[in-house]
Amino acid sequence: MRIVAIALAAAALTGTASAHHGWAAYDSTKQQKVTGTVAELKWEQPHAILWVNKDGKRHEIWLSPLQRMIDRGLQKEALTVGKTITVDAQPHTKNANEWKAHAITLDGKTVDLMR
Repeated sequence: MRIVAIALAAAALTGTASAHHGWAAYDSTKQQKVTGTVAELKWEQPHAILWVNKDGKRHEIWLSPLQRMIDRGLQKEALTVGKTITVDAQPHTKNANEWKAHAITLDGKTVDLMR
């Protein structure tokens, strides 16, 4: 029974680790602001994902780990569908509609997600 429990725990950790990715796929030399409306939010570990509509395009924006955002004052409820936000972000090197967020500005307040 103990061996089964250890095996299940190891499998769970492996699945989580493989789902996580690094930030090397984003171009830090091309950081820019993306302003649009929230279309969808996926609030789950290891990172939340936000989809923003801007100029007729849907942009996928990867956010920081949930606890970091909460600790810095960004709650899930602030990112409601239809809300206008500005994201200070870096573009993905291969996927033109994917970004990594560094900061989010909404309701006149900027939340730093990475620094």
